[in-house]
Amino acid sequence: MPEPQPIEIYLNDHLAGATGACEVARNATEKYATTPHGEFLRRFIVEVEEDRATLEEMIRTIGGTPNPLKQAGAWIMEKVSRFKLSAGGTGSDETSVLLTLETLCLGVEGKICLWTALQELSGDRTDLASIDFGQLITRARAQRDGLERERLAAARAALRHTADASR
Repeated sequence: MPEPQPIEIYLNDHLAGATGACEVARNATEKYATTPHGEFLRRFIVEVEEDRATLEEMIRTIGGTPNPLKQAGAWIMEKVSRFKLSAGGTGSDETSVLLTLETLCLGVEGKICLWTALQELSGDRTDLASIDFGQLITRARAQRDGLERERLAAARAALRHTADASR
């Protein structure tokens, strides 16, 4: 079995991150379905799952294979993070929403870095030349903007609630 190339390792690391992000987003979509964040999260999870599938296909396009151990590790870590991102781990439902949204923000920032790096490389690799990285970057930035709006609303609720509770 040939040694994986650096791009395959890089893509698999990002696929593991995408796997974890999909799990966080899926859990948040269920958990916060009836909150003001529910509608945004329902749209967000569809796009995040599409992006993950694109990344998985990209691995195959370059002649690699998705690494099941990295994906399993990300899946397990998300399950462990559920306690930290729960009201029991954060102290309140409002803070739980805030930290969950911030976790998703970090994941989307990583995805923007991924798409931007691959766009830079695509001129040198014919196997990536047909992928519209500009569109992927635009969509990721729109996801980040949407998450930021939701995050700030969650911050107002969580931090105001904390301040009001301490008076």
